[in-house]
Amino acid sequence: MKKTSIFLILIIVGCAGKKGPDLSPDASRKTIGNMPTWFVNPPTDEGYRFQAATATSQDIQLALDKARTSASTTLAGLIESEWNAVVKRAQEETGLGPDSDIIDHFSSTQEQIISKQINDMTVKEQTVQEEKSNTGRIYRAYVLMEFDEGAAEKRLLAQIKADEHLYTAIRATELYNEMEDKVAKYRERYGK
Repeated sequence: MKKTSIFLILIIVGCAGKKGPDLSPDASRKTIGNMPTWFVNPPTDEGYRFQAATATSQDIQLALDKARTSASTTLAGLIESEWNAVVKRAQEETGLGPDSDIIDHFSSTQEQIISKQINDMTVKEQTVQEEKSNTGRIYRAYVLMEFDEGAAEKRLLAQIKADEHLYTAIRATELYNEMEDKVAKYRERYGK
């Protein structure tokens, strides 16, 4: 039984030893020089919000998906989100005079809750670059997401108007029914 356990442990350790490429290599001058200008300085345009993001992967599509998800999540958080935060700090000094020790512990936790269906968000720009890593090549994707605030406002106004038309139609029906009831009561009273 002991031989079997040792053999299984060796197989597990042997399988765990293989690593993939470093997906966050130090930025080379080439990487920094090839960053899109819209990544460093996202555009501004009235009625639109922009968010740029970057991500790396061994697979081009996965790098694009990761960058798009990062930019979309950040942009959604800027549009509407709820933040919860916990900050803790504990300080203690022990000992006397110059031999005292100060213990200072700081902890900060933040949680952002994003629960919003966002339409009118599109990929404005995207580009992929190949980079060297410790064991081969990886792909770095840059994505610029755009949110059209004007379209969202137009959709909200259209919904309000549709609701208003529905309310008017319902109210007109209620008034018509009320009028019919009054006419029926009038006919009952006067036998007509």
